[in-house]
Amino acid sequence: MKRSLVLVALLCASTFVAAQKADAAFVVGGAFVSDVTGTAFVLPTPPNITSTIETGNQVFFEGELGIRLLNAHVMSLHAEVAVAGIPSQPIKFLTEPGGLAHQRSVFLAPGIRFKFLPGAPVSPWASIGGGVAFYSLDTFNTSDKKALLQYGGGFDFKTGIPLLAFRAEVRDFLTPDPNLGIPLFTVGSGLHHHNILAGGGLVLRF
Repeated sequence: MKRSLVLVALLCASTFVAAQKADAAFVVGGAFVSDVTGTAFVLPTPPNITSTIETGNQVFFEGELGIRLLNAHVMSLHAEVAVAGIPSQPIKFLTEPGGLAHQRSVFLAPGIRFKFLPGAPVSPWASIGGGVAFYSLDTFNTSDKKALLQYGGGFDFKTGIPLLAFRAEVRDFLTPDPNLGIPLFTVGSGLHHHNILAGGGLVLRF
């Protein structure tokens, strides 16, 4: 009788693991954002000068949802959506009295995740996708929206609990420089504003 119960439990557990086709993760860590280079208009007499907005590092929060599309055992393919936010990020620039303001950033990035050795205790993965970034500046109550390219990777660490895993990751949400309406300052074009988010957190698999 005991052996039968153990066998049934093992079969249920293996079926449960095989049926796990989705995961939801919550990640927290540090945001490392590149400075913004633009043109400052010097009054009352030009010429204009090249100036830089210095962006401070700050904490970010991120939620991720993944759906498994294919399991080839050595690699699995997942559709995912990552939503990340930097609630308050100090920036410094010359045209602002006092030189200090705070920026908020939100990134929405659907994409594809390639997971290697999904059945192993430690599974490396890589992600790529696109989406949109929302920037806002409290000082002038202005905002800007930019297209983004997301790429990154990390590791998932299994635990003894089938539902639970740990994740360590680094992602870059790459956008053009945000234009936040700073007086006498204009930004250039090009996809070169890096928002590198490095952190770790929990993964729920179901």
